[in-house]
Amino acid sequence: MKAHLSSISPKRKGKDAESVAAQPQGNAPVDGTHVRQGTAPKAEPQGKDAESVAAQPQGNAPVDGTHVRHGTSPKAEPQGKGAESVAAQPQGNAPVDGTHVRQGTAPKAEPQGKDAESVAARPQGNAPVGRTHEPQGKGTPGGTPERHPFEPFLPEGARMLFLGSFPPQPHRWCMPFYYPNWINDFWRILGIIHFGDKDHFCIPGQKRFDEAAIRQFCTARGLAFYDTACEVKRLKDNASDAFLEVITPTDIPALLRRIPLCHTIVTTGQKATEIVAATFNCAVPKPGCWTDITLPGCWTDIALPGGPERSIRFWRMPSTSRAYPLPLQKKADAYRRLFKPKKLILWDLDGTLIDTLEDLGAAVNHALELRGLPLHSMQEYRKMVGHGVRNLVIQALPSALQADDAFIDSALKDFKSFYQSHIDVHTRPYDGMGELLAELQAKGVKMAVASNKFQEGTEHLIKEFFPDIQFVAILGNRPGYPLKPEPEIVQDVLEKAGIGPEDAIMVGDSPTDMRTAANGGIDALAVGWGYRTAVELAGNRIVHTVEQLRGFLSE
Repeated sequence: MKAHLSSISPKRKGKDAESVAAQPQGNAPVDGTHVRQGTAPKAEPQGKDAESVAAQPQGNAPVDGTHVRHGTSPKAEPQGKGAESVAAQPQGNAPVDGTHVRQGTAPKAEPQGKDAESVAARPQGNAPVGRTHEPQGKGTPGGTPERHPFEPFLPEGARMLFLGSFPPQPHRWCMPFYYPNWINDFWRILGIIHFGDKDHFCIPGQKRFDEAAIRQFCTARGLAFYDTACEVKRLKDNASDAFLEVITPTDIPALLRRIPLCHTIVTTGQKATEIVAATFNCAVPKPGCWTDITLPGCWTDIALPGGPERSIRFWRMPSTSRAYPLPLQKKADAYRRLFKPKKLILWDLDGTLIDTLEDLGAAVNHALELRGLPLHSMQEYRKMVGHGVRNLVIQALPSALQADDAFIDSALKDFKSFYQSHIDVHTRPYDGMGELLAELQAKGVKMAVASNKFQEGTEHLIKEFFPDIQFVAILGNRPGYPLKPEPEIVQDVLEKAGIGPEDAIMVGDSPTDMRTAANGGIDALAVGWGYRTAVELAGNRIVHTVEQLRGFLSE
């Protein structure tokens, strides 16, 4: 059967119907509410034709991201009398189809003809094809293993990876691309969000999606696609996740290594959601909710030994199947959150926008030298900065003098006198930051500076290095106002900008900045080029290049 079946409009009939997606429980929002790591939402209800409504882990059953043994959490999705368990998750550096190769290799997909049903990525050389999953229970007779029919769609610069479970049978397709079923509303949802037209990706007069337009759009927008299984067995002749036995799961970290700028994973079904959660040992988000994942160094090309290297936001979105009992417009409203850019960015200054370390250290050493006290290296000062200049001077003094207010005031006076006349000797913006600020301003994004540096110094450096950027507020250490991480500086900026906390984000280089954002009720993003190590920033979303930062902020 050919892949292009433009004349077919499949109809749902009883047990062969499109899967009925799980519905949110109780007060579970479809609004992006953060689901904390370690929580386990209740299992969603199951209809007769329900789509992959897997039982949630019970009690203390772990959701581990290594090997999911038969009978351990997360539990396999109920699949009727012949249910079979979710296949074991891939380990470490296994390639996309779940087999094991050395770190750093990425298997190339082998196309197998226009009409082939098996074009999934395969290992190269002598790597084995993979371990076949042994069924548990009787199952349904006649199931034939199917390889994934598509290659991973991973455009250069992709920032968002959509993961389903597995495509429906080819006779249900209206195009040979992801979400190929005409009665699946995924492409109508994206049409509403980006073009205000549910039929934008539909070919007029035909029950077909415009594959060429879709590929072009996804490439331009940085949207990547694959599924959480490379090989499955269908236990019934339909497209329901509930009757898919996963034989070879996808090595999701291998996919992420091929799209290093990707910062978001989106799942569109319960089975896919549980496989991702098990892979990364994180909570299973409810529909419309997210959780953050920190990838270890071995799962990325960026190497900073000893700490987290990459952060991924993991969203679980409502099913796009028409069987899911939610109106199309409400589904579009839920998915819109994925593409909603922040309206206000609060920037930390030192270590985020500009590198001020050498001039700060030189000024403190000047004050110490005048008093015959030991000097410090720039590496030592790297650990001291970020809490205001008074605290910086105190930390640089011998411990016996750190409680002597008169001595501190005298040293601080000499520090400020020297620093104000040498504030920009070595200080420079980080490469690419000026261009990024200009791009964001051109897009209408509001920006502000929230620093613990004294107010005069903060204003001086911003005006010198970013004279063309119109910040809504430039706030430093002001008399009568507490320092970060207290939330007052965030509240002041929000008030001046006229922006709500849900539309704001703070970008900084330190745990202090991350706590400031949390205390102020706004989102946060850490940069890895500043004065704190990856270990100190563990548990936070982190970017290591300006290009990665651009990807986060330009959605």
